[in-house]
Amino acid sequence: MRNLLYLVLLTGSCAYAQVQNLTVPVVLAPAPAPAKLAVAEKVRVQPERLESRMSPGFTTGVLVFSLFSEVNTEVKLSSSDPRLVFRVADNKIRLPAYANQSINAVALEAHSGTITVTNTEGKVLATVPYTVAPAKQFSQGASLNYNPFGNTASLNYSISGVSTSPLDPTWSLSVGMGLDLATPSVSSGTINLSVRW
Repeated sequence: MRNLLYLVLLTGSCAYAQVQNLTVPVVLAPAPAPAKLAVAEKVRVQPERLESRMSPGFTTGVLVFSLFSEVNTEVKLSSSDPRLVFRVADNKIRLPAYANQSINAVALEAHSGTITVTNTEGKVLATVPYTVAPAKQFSQGASLNYNPFGNTASLNYSISGVSTSPLDPTWSLSVGMGLDLATPSVSSGTINLSVRW
């Protein structure tokens, strides 16, 4: 029994020693070389119309657009109006080839201007107009309906206020008019005012 116990302990210590001496080789891959930058000759600014609107209750807005280049390059952005601020160091952007690079600019107030994109040699690649409109105070809509079977038409107009807070009540006003085209005459009219809170 003593020999059996000695044999078990000896086997366990050998297994322990083997596990302790087990080494795993580690291979470190070299870091990839940074992509070489070329001097861009063309950069696309998208979308075609750079337009944004201030949100109700906000004093600043955001203008979002993207730049596209066919080569790895660096460009510089500038605005004709200091109220548009680019959130990048020195207004310089690195563009990877064949990828849309999203740009977020902050508008300090509603205004219009132009954005100019230049390459590292100072050549102007694009000049595009932009507009940051003020926040809406009202939403409006109109509709015209025609019934060919009854030869009648209806005209509707609606307007509603835009709330600057989720706690504010909202209101809307709509006006409708029915027309009998056979006579011709006004056959009906409606006015609807609603308030929600």
